[in-house]
Amino acid sequence: MTCFYAGDYGPADPGFDPLAGGGRLLRGFDSQRSELARAQNLGQLQAMERQLQRGESIAWCDQGYAWAQGPAVEGFLIGFSMLVVLPYAVKRLAPRLWRRSLEFAQRMHESAAKPASRTAFPGGQ
Repeated sequence: MTCFYAGDYGPADPGFDPLAGGGRLLRGFDSQRSELARAQNLGQLQAMERQLQRGESIAWCDQGYAWAQGPAVEGFLIGFSMLVVLPYAVKRLAPRLWRRSLEFAQRMHESAAKPASRTAFPGGQ
């Protein structure tokens, strides 16, 4: 059974009335007229009609995708980042950064050890 979440179909439209115009939006769904009249916007009404066309009942869920912003999910993502992503990044990136810093220090040392050429042309007088 599929659950509908009101927020998935946009905000409630105060000017939307599925029974307006003699119920022309509900034609073909006369037996479910009272159920479809609870739609708050056109998107909800169309989703409800598709559900009824498949022969399934309409059920509304209160929560929607709010669970994805809850503290349990945030805690899981923080834990995953700290226990999986961070150690992996340290293992993969630390040696590479260490090597580059050593190479940079070696180049700096080599360039400091060479005497500066005082000519305008390299290798010439």
